[in-house]
Amino acid sequence: MIKFFFYLILSLTMIVFQTSVFPSISFFYHCFDLMLIIILAFSLMFSNFAMIVAVLLIGLCMDSLSGAPLGLYTIAYVWIFILVQFLKRFVHSKNIIFMPCISAVSVIMEHLFLFFSFFIRYGREAFPVENILIAGEQSLWAFFLVPIFIVIIHNIDAICGKLDAKGVV
Repeated sequence: MIKFFFYLILSLTMIVFQTSVFPSISFFYHCFDLMLIIILAFSLMFSNFAMIVAVLLIGLCMDSLSGAPLGLYTIAYVWIFILVQFLKRFVHSKNIIFMPCISAVSVIMEHLFLFFSFFIRYGREAFPVENILIAGEQSLWAFFLVPIFIVIIHNIDAICGKLDAKGVV
């Protein structure tokens, strides 16, 4: 039960930071999607059906709170979850190269979904070079930062698991 509340509070906190706090701070204006940290943590640590439901709910929350095209986050998060679940069969999920690479690929995948949705609506004019550079910058930041946050989340998850086993709550 403690794990559930930990992930609920973590998700809601990251959603608030992603949609409200970071856009108003100039240093974080082009920050990668923080929810990718949770999506990747879910996909690396868990493999059950409940995680798909959690990923869908997180995507729906982000779709309803952000100004992005409807369904963008839900589709991107589900495909990222599926990709990582598929790749986990071939690569050890705690591999020192896998985690940074899948983090950068996840940011690029999310941007590809965004670029595709803009392309469908506006045509080729929707691809200024600045947007491509921002996607590259975000994937570079994700390459270095997301694995650190995933390790922190994994350690807190282990602590919450021990507390659940003791029956603290």
